[in-house]
Amino acid sequence: MVAALMMPRPSRARGAISWVGVALLLGAIGGGYLGWVWFPVYLSNYEVKQVVRQFANEAVKNPNDEQLVAAMVARLRSLGEVESVDESGRPVRRPMVDISPADVTWERVDPHALHVSFAYERTVELPFLARRLERVMVVDLTMDISRPDWGPSK
Repeated sequence: MVAALMMPRPSRARGAISWVGVALLLGAIGGGYLGWVWFPVYLSNYEVKQVVRQFANEAVKNPNDEQLVAAMVARLRSLGEVESVDESGRPVRRPMVDISPADVTWERVDPHALHVSFAYERTVELPFLARRLERVMVVDLTMDISRPDWGPSK
């Protein structure tokens, strides 16, 4: 009996793959696919938020909110174009961030804060699955627009 316990276990042949290896490989492939599909969407959403922050910084010195909103919407609409389908079923190109000034909430909350919010739709193509997903991306930022006090000048 003791001799049977002392016998070495037969090991797997070199190069054989276990179920753990298969699971890790499938997880890496799935993660890569999701990153390939979703990374551009969230990267463009980050770029949209950076444009909003840029115009909020301009609001520190420029009190003309209508002009700022119109310029911000024009800049957002110029970020990129996506393929879409119109009412008759024909493919058309439209802005990636398809909003108008009426869609934007731009309000000075108090003398030192600015609240900007809007939502826009993004269509996400899922390659190899032949599916499209509609996602609503929301931008809702409250930023400090107070003028900095650097102390007395020399």
